[in-house]
Amino acid sequence: MAFRHGVQDLNEDRDSAQAVRAELSVGLDATGRRFVAVTVQHGVVSLTGFVGSYAQKWAAEHAAALVAGIKDVRNYLDVLRPDDAEDPRIRRAARHALEWDARVPDGVHAEVTDGVVRLRGVVERFSEREAAEEAVRNLIGVRDVVNEIRVAAAPPRGELEADIMAAIRRRFGTDGHRISIATMEGAATLSGVVPTFAMLEDIERTVRSIPGVTRIDNQLLVA
Repeated sequence: MAFRHGVQDLNEDRDSAQAVRAELSVGLDATGRRFVAVTVQHGVVSLTGFVGSYAQKWAAEHAAALVAGIKDVRNYLDVLRPDDAEDPRIRRAARHALEWDARVPDGVHAEVTDGVVRLRGVVERFSEREAAEEAVRNLIGVRDVVNEIRVAAAPPRGELEADIMAAIRRRFGTDGHRISIATMEGAATLSGVVPTFAMLEDIERTVRSIPGVTRIDNQLLVA
């Protein structure tokens, strides 16, 4: 019996690896996925090799996570830097990207060491924290992004839960009544059932926009 389960697990992992490679063909161009190796063990994907930009590294991880049955993605991809991608140039580009992105508030700044962009500052919304990371993700020469931006202190627990639920019901009507919200020190846990995957993503984007939300644990199910 144990042997049978072992063979079944191996077959599932092999099928998952093939599915991840297929998804990478959608998320990356031929050059981007050429040097990416995929292995799957017990539903956990490991990506190894190298890509030409941090944007491709992020896209590969995002593509792998989309495959049904994948439990986690471990991204060990290395980013190759162009010879002229020096830290001062990347720092200037990051500063301009943050300044010219209307989604990023004042007070967010970037430091760069060996191609690694470190973001710092304080924002009011979780969505602003993510917008800052998106603003610098596609810059040439960036090897990694470390997001240390803090979200301002959350309102009292009851108020934050009420704010989140009110926003969901405003935007999704009666479908919002099947969703439960729990918060702890700004972290919001979403549970319940929604009719479509698109709505699941829309709800998560809505919660990210609520002032005081610092993290989201999305446990919503699609039925």
